[in-house]
Amino acid sequence: MSYNRFSLILRCWHFVDNSLPREGNDRLYKISSLVGAIVDNIQNVYIPGETVAIDESMILFRGRLKFRQYNPGKANKYGVKVYKLCTSKGFVWNLRIYCGNDPITEGLDKPGSVVVTLGDKLLNEGRLFITDNWYTSVPLALYLNQHNTNLCGTNLCGTLRKNKRFLPKEVVNAKQTSAVL
Repeated sequence: MSYNRFSLILRCWHFVDNSLPREGNDRLYKISSLVGAIVDNIQNVYIPGETVAIDESMILFRGRLKFRQYNPGKANKYGVKVYKLCTSKGFVWNLRIYCGNDPITEGLDKPGSVVVTLGDKLLNEGRLFITDNWYTSVPLALYLNQHNTNLCGTNLCGTLRKNKRFLPKEVVNAKQTSAVL
């Protein structure tokens, strides 16, 4: 297939009917049905193990987009941020494309709400959620404990920032005396 033919097909390829009215303020309305179908198929086919990890990725994109992110510390400085829930084997089991607004779970901050939103189908199953220091917090650990889910930060195998709210003073002022490898 020639490049011109491929470009023409790509230009005309749509996943939603443009003549229908948009539902609310969904910035991903043109691809949300496709992304939803892919995630649903993954979740129907693959059952994750006991341990899952949650983190974000940046997909390189330099075009015009309202929710394009800029992070000078990343290799891809411009792009689209995607929150991912991955299995211990490396498969992406759930994902959410960041569009500038995330649903907030009551009693949790924004990163905790991302964890709960991605892992909502895995709650009450005794899973182990591994997160980095941006997601790990005391309210999230309490929330997951109420839902029979372990957060790696509660077992001290996750990273935790000293400036997080609701940390006991004993944890903030503690000094490491030895390390186990």
